[in-house]
Amino acid sequence: MTKYTLLLLSILISFTSCENAKPVPRDKEPFIGMWISHSGFQIEIKSSGTATITQIADTLEPDYSKLNITVAPTFIKDMLVEFIGDNVLSLAKPLNYAKEYIIDKNPYQDGDTSKLILNGVVFIKQK
Repeated sequence: MTKYTLLLLSILISFTSCENAKPVPRDKEPFIGMWISHSGFQIEIKSSGTATITQIADTLEPDYSKLNITVAPTFIKDMLVEFIGDNVLSLAKPLNYAKEYIIDKNPYQDGDTSKLILNGVVFIKQK
């Protein structure tokens, strides 16, 4: 290998090593689980600090612009989860896709149903 190739590889390794998933903080554990909106958008947040999203396919759905990463495919796996302060949930696939969601209301109980509100959209936790 040339010096240039070794240098490039070391830069890439150091960059990607900074982008490892961090477990969901203890105070944010209520976010862990599968959440689905009435429009069909799904977020599955795992305790490991990764998420899988299934986006809305219908571009005419009112929640499409509120929730979708419009340049991304319908299904995105292994996104990194980060909570920024108390009111932002960031999901990112480094070097590919990212979206920040405003946490309008943290997970809460409505009868025997857990709900969450992101970007003005109500999500229901699946059991």
